[in-house]
Amino acid sequence: MTLLRDRIVREQIKDGLRYWVYIPAAVIFGGKFADLLFELPAMPKHAGFSLASLTLIVGGTVLIQKATRDLALYGEGTPNPLRPPKRLVVEGSYALCRHPMFLGYDLAALGVVILFGSWGMLLFAYPVFLLMEYRFLRSEEKILEKRFGAQFSAYRRCVPLLVPRRRKQQLS
Repeated sequence: MTLLRDRIVREQIKDGLRYWVYIPAAVIFGGKFADLLFELPAMPKHAGFSLASLTLIVGGTVLIQKATRDLALYGEGTPNPLRPPKRLVVEGSYALCRHPMFLGYDLAALGVVILFGSWGMLLFAYPVFLLMEYRFLRSEEKILEKRFGAQFSAYRRCVPLLVPRRRKQQLS
């Protein structure tokens, strides 16, 4: 059991570094490089931008934490593939969209982009990040389809991938 726990902790550390250090660094440095390469000006400074940035970062982080708690509460699991939820979670933040953790991460990342005031990040690096994320989510959805079958198919029909909207129908 200790070996599995150690492996889980190592995977969580790697995921934490990937999502909170490496990917943000790539977006920041990629965007700043685009600013230099294309000689883009800085975004205008405005107190509203600082407030928007802070709101997105805090709101995104809160959503990530809520989605993590929802996996534990409703699915008796974690985001870690070594300790996945025991059942498909469709309640809480997962009733808003199928990947609320990624939505939270996207919001926080957009807040960082605004905080840095970089057109290169906003127009180049952030969209590339979103495209890469979308490719990852497509493969993740295939795994969920295999694991949960018809239940996931019904969930996918009723709940949007990332951007919450009003539900047309209820899950049964």
